Amino acid sequence: MNHRPNIVYLMTDQQKASACGIHGNCMVPSPFQEEMASLGVAFADAYSASSICTPSRTSVLTGVHPLVHQVTCHQNRAPYNLPQLSELLQEAGYYTGVIGHYEQQRNLTRGWHEQISFMQPGPLYRSMRAKYASGRQDHAWSSGGLDGPAEEGNSALIATRAIQMLDEALQTGDPFFLHVAIDDPHPPYFVPPPYDTLVDPADVELPELPAEGEQPAWQLRVHQEGRTDLASEDDLRQLIAVYYGMIAYANTQMRRIYDALRERGLLENTWIIIGSDHGDYAGEKGMFAKTESLYECLLHVPLIIVPPAGSGTLPLRGKLIPGLVNTIDLFPTILGIARVPVPAYAQGHDLVRWVQEEAREPLHDCLFAQVGDYHGHLKTTYPTGMPATGRHPGLVQGARTTEFSYVHDPDYGDEAYDLRTDPTEIRNLLGKTGEEIPAEVARLRERMSEFERECLRLREELGIVPGDRGFSKGWE
Repeated sequence: MNHRPNIVYLMTDQQKASACGIHGNCMVPSPFQEEMASLGVAFADAYSASSICTPSRTSVLTGVHPLVHQVTCHQNRAPYNLPQLSELLQEAGYYTGVIGHYEQQRNLTRGWHEQISFMQPGPLYRSMRAKYASGRQDHAWSSGGLDGPAEEGNSALIATRAIQMLDEALQTGDPFFLHVAIDDPHPPYFVPPPYDTLVDPADVELPELPAEGEQPAWQLRVHQEGRTDLASEDDLRQLIAVYYGMIAYANTQMRRIYDALRERGLLENTWIIIGSDHGDYAGEKGMFAKTESLYECLLHVPLIIVPPAGSGTLPLRGKLIPGLVNTIDLFPTILGIARVPVPAYAQGHDLVRWVQEEAREPLHDCLFAQVGDYHGHLKTTYPTGMPATGRHPGLVQGARTTEFSYVHDPDYGDEAYDLRTDPTEIRNLLGKTGEEIPAEVARLRERMSEFERECLRLREELGIVPGDRGFSKGWE
């Protein structure tokens, strides 16, 4: 019998850290995530390598930043000659399965014994289409309930089929890696009842908005495209309440998978990882969904690691561990759990090994992210996607610590924020001419340039051949 541990990676879509109970938001009904955090460890300062789906997920599955794998926007495909996590696990004797929203159209399909995309014909596709047909294309902030019972919603169907995949994996007798990519709380902001009314909009606090004259001009254009001017405060509270309800719905479905593991006696030899690919504005800065930008609300995500029950593998159980970590760290972490050698080029660190260290030093003194370089033909894609102005033709790069953030935006101008006094990043330190740049921001700008050179050097050393850019009109 093979005693190597099983690994289940549960991922929500567009859940920002500030929309989590473990990060102090008591308005969000996220009991499963909170329970898992009590059984394992949660990371207070986990950030994605990118602010949109495709580059973020590619970074997790390849262990390198977008600057290296060159997937920086939705129209890129993963490079053919960079091994993916699932391939390495499969080669090491793991049974691998994936289901849901895992970017199968972006060449992230390699190394899976079983894969079920919600884009292929069947119940998942029909439920996904029903959800994505909700909302209005002429504005970004519509929200509400879906027709039909919660048991027939997309996230519930993903959980049901994932449990079947679990039984299929058990028949092989091999250790398994199961990746469940739940779509909620991805827009449009619609969810089956009773989750659409689970949170009372009257109890929702609206985010602080930039003062008049302080918001970048491109964001004001996003407001026009999203018709923010037509949204009342009640509309915004309703949207945020439904966004929280979508997270509650995802929690319920993840718990079903956890219960299935328990019922099959698998918790004693299974690691569970819970995270999200990136965040969501959900009203911050007066915007919704996402853009090709590198703000706190789009990059800061929940991340929880739960060891096998009763194993004593991880100290500090039930703790929210401070210190910058990156979703790229999941690549060496999962390989480490599986006892598979980590490629030398991987840019992340093994989080389990880090947590186990008695004299734990910070893993990262700052984190980096990249997004954009979009030259395709898509315009505004509400209610599921982003505004046209939110797509950046230039490559946006950022560096951040827990105290400051810096973003180099060749299209709309650089930005920097003091996160200690301005955690929602609405007062740009670089917005006014003549003001002295804080030394910390200048240093972040230098670090970002150093990191860019490091990534380009690694890309050349690895001989990365970029995937299809997908910019031919009609082929996106």
